[in-house]
Amino acid sequence: MNKLMIISKNKILFPVVVSLFFFFVACSSTGKPGYEIQYYLLDYPAPVLKTLPQLNSTVRFNRFTIAAAYNTQNMIFRADNYSVDYFSYNRWAVNPADMVADILLRDMQASKFFHAVFSRYSSVGTNYLIEASVGEFFLRMESNQKVAVLCLEVTLKDAKRREVDKRVVYQKKYRHEELLSEQTPRGYSQAMSHALSKVSEQIIVDVYQAIKSAR
Repeated sequence: MNKLMIISKNKILFPVVVSLFFFFVACSSTGKPGYEIQYYLLDYPAPVLKTLPQLNSTVRFNRFTIAAAYNTQNMIFRADNYSVDYFSYNRWAVNPADMVADILLRDMQASKFFHAVFSRYSSVGTNYLIEASVGEFFLRMESNQKVAVLCLEVTLKDAKRREVDKRVVYQKKYRHEELLSEQTPRGYSQAMSHALSKVSEQIIVDVYQAIKSAR
């Protein structure tokens, strides 16, 4: 009798266990997480700059680099000089160095200051190369406000120069801080976008003047 009861229980429990197993496997492989990550991009209209005579020079962007602390899609914030943290459910859509490079490329092309401006993916030979390193890209958390901090070092090189020590036409560091008007990750993205728009205008004019003087 006992043997019959054990067999009956096993017949009942086995399909239940199998069903639960497949249920959890399905949930882990196809189910959505209990939270949704929001992704953000930098964006602003291309700056409208003073009209200048177009230079008969071509420029190509090399891939930008970024300081190791900010080399991530995490939206970094800092409360002091020694700590780093990030938002759990909010991220940049792409690496900040690539976002900055793509927007600067768009802005420089829109300026019409140069004969042509190419991205890092182009294999076309050019007169000048632009390299840059993002040194700071974070949200500074202060007691009564939040500030987006952007620092970018730009180097312009003469691609036709064979002598390594004579290739650098100019090198300059650009830094801008922008106060958040909206205390949210979206506000962080908007403030950083505004900071980049200000830096972008300066870079384009400086590159133009540097190439004009070097010709």
